[in-house]
Amino acid sequence: MDNDNYTNAPIVDGQPEDGKATASMVCGIVGAVLCMCMPLGVAALVLSILAKKAGNTSGKATAGLILGIIILVLWVASLIFNLSTGYYQEVMSNLGY
Repeated sequence: MDNDNYTNAPIVDGQPEDGKATASMVCGIVGAVLCMCMPLGVAALVLSILAKKAGNTSGKATAGLILGIIILVLWVASLIFNLSTGYYQEVMSNLGY
């Protein structure tokens, strides 16, 4: 029984760089759950930009981009707040610096 339509190729959804889009979304979600983890926000942003430049138009790439931006904006805002209120000086003095 020959089947001319059978191939061993994996089934993909047709979007270029779909793995990067998925990874950016996962990094964004995990970074948000871990209270604005800056390295994961950067990873989400970079991976989503690479996926979008390759032509990926999926919602996963967009979600990773948006989450990455939100994480970085909130991280910078918390850094500015903590520096302006003297929180870091208090922590450093408690550590003996």
